[in-house]
Amino acid sequence: MNARRVRALMVKDWIELRRNRQTLSPVLMLPIVFALLLPATMIAATRQPEALARLDFINSYLESLPPAIAADPTRAMVEYFMAPIFLMIPVVVATVLATAAFVGEKERDTLEGLLFTPLTDRELVIGKILVSWIPAVTVTWLSTVIYTAVVAMFARPWQDGWVFPNATWLVLVGVIAPLVSFFAIGCIVLISHRASTLQGAQAVAGLLVLPVILLIMSQATGAMAFDRGVVVVVGVLAAIGDLVVFHLAVRRFDRDRVVTRL
Repeated sequence: MNARRVRALMVKDWIELRRNRQTLSPVLMLPIVFALLLPATMIAATRQPEALARLDFINSYLESLPPAIAADPTRAMVEYFMAPIFLMIPVVVATVLATAAFVGEKERDTLEGLLFTPLTDRELVIGKILVSWIPAVTVTWLSTVIYTAVVAMFARPWQDGWVFPNATWLVLVGVIAPLVSFFAIGCIVLISHRASTLQGAQAVAGLLVLPVILLIMSQATGAMAFDRGVVVVVGVLAAIGDLVVFHLAVRRFDRDRVVTRL
């Protein structure tokens, strides 16, 4: 693989993405909503008994947890409830950037010239994946820094003898988030052959959020707690999924077929 050609492709795509405000808006909004506003609101509610009593969904969630976890509502929300919600950041950022980086080429009429560059099919797929994967992981890690600051400011975990981020959260953002973002991008590459517009590709890509929503619902209803065991299972499944979608993306990508559909 020619690393220099792949880097040139990535730089070109990053320049194009920076010019697209429609693409950058959700990328910038996600950390604000999921790492700042939502956790600050939830933590504030759990630390005020009168406010907590009025939030039926939080009380129902706490009742479904083991007593040892539910005994500290703030810690339960910080460590468990927010964990699957936080996975929305890498998935959404990855899908938004991936659809813009690949399918967006068709709308900008720049894909045909790209397909006839000296890049091999494998280099083209790897470059397109990295263009979206690196920003998705970067945004997730920056969001983690913001979230950690919010927890330190509002929850003050050291006062109650617990530490955040703990080992489970470090694995979540350091391993699981990169894996699920890679999987989402690989799926976008697979569907990009058939998508003719950016909006159409994003509509299909929205289905990739469903597994995360199922995790959130399972967590909220008490069907499971997003603990270390769940993180390991999700990580293993994501790693297997990454290998499968990358193999299929490289194998099924055919630049000649893409050009005929322009």
